Amino acid sequence: MAKKLLALLLLVSLFGFGTAQEPIRIGVNLELSGRFATIGNSTLQGIQAAQQQMPTIDGRPVELSICDNQTTPEGSINCASRFIDEGVVAVLGAISSTMSIAAAEPLEEAGIIMISTSSTNPATTQIGEHIFRMAYTDDFQGKVAARYATNDLGASRAIVFRQQDDDYSFGLAGFFAEEFEALGGETITLDFVANTVDFSAQINDARGFDADVIYYSGFCAEGASLMPQLRQQGFGQQILGADASDDSQCPVGGGEAFDGYIFTGFGGPEVLSGDAAARATDFAAFFDVAFPDATDFNGFTLAGADAYNVIAEAVDVAGTDEGDAVLAALQGLEGFAGVSGDITYAGTDGTPADRTIAFFTYQVPGADGSEWSSEALFGLGTGE
Repeated sequence: MAKKLLALLLLVSLFGFGTAQEPIRIGVNLELSGRFATIGNSTLQGIQAAQQQMPTIDGRPVELSICDNQTTPEGSINCASRFIDEGVVAVLGAISSTMSIAAAEPLEEAGIIMISTSSTNPATTQIGEHIFRMAYTDDFQGKVAARYATNDLGASRAIVFRQQDDDYSFGLAGFFAEEFEALGGETITLDFVANTVDFSAQINDARGFDADVIYYSGFCAEGASLMPQLRQQGFGQQILGADASDDSQCPVGGGEAFDGYIFTGFGGPEVLSGDAAARATDFAAFFDVAFPDATDFNGFTLAGADAYNVIAEAVDVAGTDEGDAVLAALQGLEGFAGVSGDITYAGTDGTPADRTIAFFTYQVPGADGSEWSSEALFGLGTGE
């Protein structure tokens, strides 16, 4: 009997029967507190929902190492340093361009893959070959907004509000103004900084410019203060925003000042087509069960899920979590069936070859007696 037990133990030690597989560790660097916390947490829930759907890769459990960058560049760098020490296979996040760029530099130097879930500043993926994104870029987002303002709204003069200490807002405002002026329009750019609550100086500067439209390239942390002040001071023009406005902080904090507000954002089930729409719809149904108390389900949620999904696919294709092999698999990814649409990195700089952007509008009060709601107007692909 003792000999049989010894033989069995030898087999276990040789072939690993009954032993736990080493987990695959993935870092998650998100703005879970601070000014962008609503978007950060909806992104995290998307990642976690995707992990629930696929808790193992090639038989190995996936372990998420979650780090709150507190919506600061310093916090994002600290998260990156932690992940380098932990030896993660990849990092998902950050959501914003400023925090993504801060983390990308040390991660690139360490040779660790990073997929920013929603950084849209073109510079992010230029940092190096290990840096990817799940979003379109602001040269596209700013241009489609300017064309909409010109062609659909008939605007020829635009006030642009820009957060001058943020990479995303600063770059996006520039792309919008450049395209708007190329189409024959005139613009004036008014700057503010993070945590501004009193916009009286900027509003006074705006009075002398007879604008047809207002473009806001900032975040809801400040927009929830700016929009009511604009409306109270008699600015009744159509206001356009961007994907950072896809955040419940805007309609909740700014109230009826956001009624009729139009913004661009990640396309969801309403504007995706064919199989992509079906996948997004199925994921939304799963998400509702997994997170019944979630306040925001939007394109950021889908982007978080797909950041997880493409890493899982790359590890599976590589057959290992060794960095160079996973990087090669990710760089060769083509036509991956994601919940946010098909994803191709092959032949790109780390920006997906085709993404869908949508135009949305807020209703405050919302549909069916809700406090607020949003409605997708139409979608556009980056390849169109």
